[in-house]
Amino acid sequence: QKRIDEIDSYVSEYSVRERMESALSKIALDMTEWAIALDMEYAGSPYRLDAGKATVVADRDRPVALRDMGSAANWLGAHLITIFGLQKYFISNHRPVPGFIFLDQPSQVYFPESKESMDDEDIKAVTKIYDFIEQRVQEAQGKLQVIVVDHASLDTDNFRKDVIEDWRGRDKNLVPTSWYEEN
Repeated sequence: QKRIDEIDSYVSEYSVRERMESALSKIALDMTEWAIALDMEYAGSPYRLDAGKATVVADRDRPVALRDMGSAANWLGAHLITIFGLQKYFISNHRPVPGFIFLDQPSQVYFPESKESMDDEDIKAVTKIYDFIEQRVQEAQGKLQVIVVDHASLDTDNFRKDVIEDWRGRDKNLVPTSWYEEN
């Protein structure tokens, strides 16, 4: 009975809610700091994950939910700070969640297919995103793997050292042409 009472107290609605609020509070600290690092629109205001509404919120004079944050760059930043905040929490608290993130074309916000060329501000923003990812991976000390597939090709040492494969050019595709072309 003692063990049952112990388990009941651990999983009680109050206890679960209290631990959830504590976890979200810790994650919010990182989200707020990282919003500044990524120069997000509401940087300097507290950012948080509203788990009940499954959205990101920036607390200004009124709460600003993700859907009201404006540009796709802000949406990308909000997703990045949230995903990495959750992973940092899981890793630091030894939670049974794989330390793995897969990102598909985070630079697309800055380099849509319709855009003719990349301007310096966009290149700086994408470089900042990749530097942010690199810093989070380094902080995780081998406990987080991030795979990014992207069309971006930055001319920085950090970016080039992390590129595993460049699929530009004939027969260097992610999916080999022999898999879908008839001879």
